Amino acid sequence: MTLLPVFALVSALLSAPSPSVAPTRLAPEPRVAEDVEFEKRKTEAGDDTAKLWKLYEWCRDSKREKEGKTILKKIVKLEPTHKEANIALGNVFFDGKWFASQKKVDEYKKEKEVAEKTAQGLVAWKDQWVPAEDVPFLDRGLVRDANGNWVDLEQAKKLAEGWVRQDLDWIPPAEKENVGKNLWKCGDQWLPIAEADAYHAELGQWWRIPFERFHLYTTCERDVANQKVKRELENAYDELARAYGTKPQAPLVVIVLRDGAQYSSFANGDEGERRATTDSLGLSSVHHAYFADQNFEPTEDNRVLGVGVGYWDVSSDKGNKWGVHSVRHALGLSFAEALDPSPKTIEKGRKSPMKGDAFWDSFYAEKRIPNWFRYGAAAYAERYYRDNTVGVGGDPLWARKWSVANIQSRGGLRQVKQILDFNLTVEGGPDSEKLINEAGLVVAYLLDGGNAGATEKLKKLQEALTTNKDKKVLGEAQKALEAEILKNEAEIKKFAGL
Repeated sequence: MTLLPVFALVSALLSAPSPSVAPTRLAPEPRVAEDVEFEKRKTEAGDDTAKLWKLYEWCRDSKREKEGKTILKKIVKLEPTHKEANIALGNVFFDGKWFASQKKVDEYKKEKEVAEKTAQGLVAWKDQWVPAEDVPFLDRGLVRDANGNWVDLEQAKKLAEGWVRQDLDWIPPAEKENVGKNLWKCGDQWLPIAEADAYHAELGQWWRIPFERFHLYTTCERDVANQKVKRELENAYDELARAYGTKPQAPLVVIVLRDGAQYSSFANGDEGERRATTDSLGLSSVHHAYFADQNFEPTEDNRVLGVGVGYWDVSSDKGNKWGVHSVRHALGLSFAEALDPSPKTIEKGRKSPMKGDAFWDSFYAEKRIPNWFRYGAAAYAERYYRDNTVGVGGDPLWARKWSVANIQSRGGLRQVKQILDFNLTVEGGPDSEKLINEAGLVVAYLLDGGNAGATEKLKKLQEALTTNKDKKVLGEAQKALEAEILKNEAEIKKFAGL
């Protein structure tokens, strides 16, 4: 027999058809038999929580854990306060409610605390709850002393060591008995009030009286400061807070001098006394109050701040009359500067002195509050306020009517656009004073005119100020407000009776 070559044999084997193989079939999953007894009992129990509880106990005793948990959940859904079912589920009882875990209880406690504290006007600061108005002071590292005044840690240390405050001055323990004797520290001397008034009547030696919302630097007698000036400043502060929709975080500084001559001397400076001008714009001659933008005494924490300056001359009826308006306007200028300082320019000037007028150009260019509103708010607090101190038969709107009459006697109200442009110059003289009055009228219309559109636009500007928005955002709010004012020029005249 002839043998095939090996390769032929292999080839034949490879080409032979493969045997047919039946596919493998997986056995079906065994079906879990329905728990007929459980389903029957569940149907019988329905939504009756008492029967469902018995069903749960049967599940527990018969080791039907999954089914038992299902029944418990149904019970608490039907009756959330079911004590036994909640306990069986491991829920935690707190504050009259059941919670799924201690973690849920802790979350609830936190939410409840936040709601309660917020309702009390408190906010979270570090690890404690504090009044919202305290945050700016706490952020600066201040604490309250025994009298509730904000002091820094160094001041708190002095208080603990026995030092006492007399106005803004610190009196060491060895001298504090003089305070109890009603004496006042004047330089190196302790003087009774009459002599202290004479000492503080000089520029640079003024009283520095700390009231809650402002610090009054004054050469007036102390009784005048406490009984006359303070009252007008307090009332003006409220009007200004209404105009701006906010208030400064810290007490502002305002200067009130004892007569017009001293006012002019402080504004213009005195070469003989080596005092430079405090009025770079020369506007002290335009009105009976001005903004001192240089060479004034710095505040306690050494920040440079511009301040409003006015005067109150008690030597005549005229002086007493005009003093009311002067100090109110001065506070308005201090108020605006406290809300709208020029920190970038001041910091730059500290690091590298700026030549010529460069510093003041930058200082005023950094301002965000438009000039017409800055001066208008001060004029509103000065002469468009509602006087609630008038007696029976008096007119609480006398100041507004007097101011409008003043505008009328000087040729009437100029175009509102010219007021908003607010070109206030020393060369303007009486017309510049009138412009300040007219800006006050515009602010009076915004606050008291009852125009819904103007009120809404004013609130937008106030919100931008309150939230410290940048100059661009505030500028947009300003443009919208000014457009609304221009649209209502006729209404402004009607409001004023012009």
